[in-house]
Amino acid sequence: MSQNLLGNKKSFLVIEITIIIAIAALALSSLLQLTSFSMSAANLLSQTSRAEELLQETMESVRNFRDGTVWNSNGLGTLLISSDYFPQKSGSPQVWQMTPGIETMGIYQRKVIFEQVLRDASSNIVQSGGIIDPNTKKIRAIISWTEKGRNHSLEIAAYLTNWRK
Repeated sequence: MSQNLLGNKKSFLVIEITIIIAIAALALSSLLQLTSFSMSAANLLSQTSRAEELLQETMESVRNFRDGTVWNSNGLGTLLISSDYFPQKSGSPQVWQMTPGIETMGIYQRKVIFEQVLRDASSNIVQSGGIIDPNTKKIRAIISWTEKGRNHSLEIAAYLTNWRK
């Protein structure tokens, strides 16, 4: 009878060890998944932060371009409405210019879109039903990128006016 009791203890010990190993493996797996998620989130946060920096740089370059450009009767220089542009320094001395197209910088794509602004009879900006204000343009700066097969995009909009008028 003592051998049977000893055999039961050994069986029970093997079951306990198996359960402990399974719990430890589950805990380790969960810890690794949490670490992987944290690293992924930190990477996306870093990419988003860089995209925000690029947006700010883009808007500052557009303002600088506006300050060095003569507005004509159609608005800001010879830029086409609803077309893609990106800021680029050129000339001597170097000044900001708007180059047609979309700029690719590493994983990021940058573009600026100029839009007409409509105003009502009270000079308020409206979406429709107003008249075109040649001295105001809506600027949309867009930064987009792909991370792990997912598309991300940040956008900022502002109004620029012909402040020299």
